[in-house]
Amino acid sequence: MQTGSTATAAVKTQVEAWRKTVARYDSEPETREGRKELADRAKEAEAKRDHKMAAYHQYEITSAAIQIGIVLASATIITGIGTLAWISGGLGLVGIAFCLIGFFMPTAIHLFS
Repeated sequence: MQTGSTATAAVKTQVEAWRKTVARYDSEPETREGRKELADRAKEAEAKRDHKMAAYHQYEITSAAIQIGIVLASATIITGIGTLAWISGGLGLVGIAFCLIGFFMPTAIHLFS
């Protein structure tokens, strides 16, 4: 059996070890695995995700404009109406514009936010 002072010393040692573990869980800059470091990494990943999602939306608009332009170009061939060719070309330019926006500055236009 332990005496009173030995037991108290053992409890104090264990409590101190637990406090060090709590401090390590809260912040561990060496491995970047502490709570604060993980929160910072999560915020960085979230910003990157938001940037990629904005680009994705611009590419969706690009895809729609070009597909509609292709359909109108096909309709021009079938019907012989020249106006459809101009509209088709305009939609192609709109598609190219949105593609460039999505690539260079995807957060410039917030159509779906």
